[in-house]
Amino acid sequence: MTQSSKTIRSGSNHTLKTGEEHPRELISLGSDIRRVRKQKGLTLTRLASMTALSISFLSQVERSLLTPSVSALKRVADVLGMPAGALMFKVGRAAGAARVSIVRRRERKRITLPASNISYELLSPDLRRRTSILWLHAAPGAESGPAFSHEGEDSVIVLKGHLKVEVGGVWHDLASGDCICFHSELPHRWCNQSQREVEAIWVSAPPSF
Repeated sequence: MTQSSKTIRSGSNHTLKTGEEHPRELISLGSDIRRVRKQKGLTLTRLASMTALSISFLSQVERSLLTPSVSALKRVADVLGMPAGALMFKVGRAAGAARVSIVRRRERKRITLPASNISYELLSPDLRRRTSILWLHAAPGAESGPAFSHEGEDSVIVLKGHLKVEVGGVWHDLASGDCICFHSELPHRWCNQSQREVEAIWVSAPPSF
């Protein structure tokens, strides 16, 4: 009989998971953040100061004890000078992307954030494009975390369910088939307050991940 898992909610920036093996994605994410931080010559104290995240939180992320929200991961990645997608999807932004590319369904890069009910699939072949295209899967009650902003423009198309998107402090209700476009310099976030899973396509130009 295996030991049961226990999930402890610990604020909007992260989820603590105990009592089970950590998925390889989480272990890789934490070790990658630690590796890049050390390459940049940053201490945990300095990284905490620059991201406005606590030392304890960052330490537990690096040790694969906590899962950062997308917004928290984005703040860390910005300070480290790299796209969050390079951590999430193991892809880069090197020059020389093919002018025409096809991504088959079985070839999509997928990330399921451990201890969460959110997953993303990268529909664009990499982050070398002028845009990034993500397929979002969000279970009932899922949310992106605190609002964050970045340069460019975002578009969201809801494929299934109902999604709430906050842009600049105003919430917008989107049903299947609806689309919202906005300047991504405006703080934004999303949540699924319905009882059904949401699927949506999220397009960012330039890539925000």
